[in-house]
Amino acid sequence: MDIIENHINVVVVNGSAGAGKTTFEEMCSFILGPYYRARSSIDKVKEIAKNCGWDGSKDLANRKFLSDLKDLLTNFNDLPYQDMKKEILSFENELLSYNINPKKAFIFCDVREPHEIQRMKDDFNAITLLVRRDAAESAPTSNHADANVLNYNYDYVVNNNGTYEELRIEASKFINKFREK
Repeated sequence: MDIIENHINVVVVNGSAGAGKTTFEEMCSFILGPYYRARSSIDKVKEIAKNCGWDGSKDLANRKFLSDLKDLLTNFNDLPYQDMKKEILSFENELLSYNINPKKAFIFCDVREPHEIQRMKDDFNAITLLVRRDAAESAPTSNHADANVLNYNYDYVVNNNGTYEELRIEASKFINKFREK
């Protein structure tokens, strides 16, 4: 296993459906500009699901389908994890090719399962981030990945129960805390 000696900031993001993960990441992207990338552990799964007839909707049944398909692909050849690893290494190499210090950059990786979050932490020295919203955490779930969101001890927690502006401030605090000066 190639372990990155933490050249790039890898942030593993998790939170219940509707907690505001994407909004938080978009706010971070505005701050970081070209030093920002994002990848989800189900990006490749979604590509395959579309070839199987998935229409892109994310109701409970479709969320279960995606979770089950991810489990199958993980057990078969570890495709979801290997895809994220490839994206992390590609972004780092791109920065290095332009003589840009990768420690200024962040790649946000959406990962749900606690064992995969820990694997990212172990393999990439990742920062783990949980975005919380009370209303999202009380919503029903249809699969083990969504149900186990709170079953990990995250490095950083963002409470998204306030205003859009308060979340923007939290994004700025987060980036400033971990960005190399």
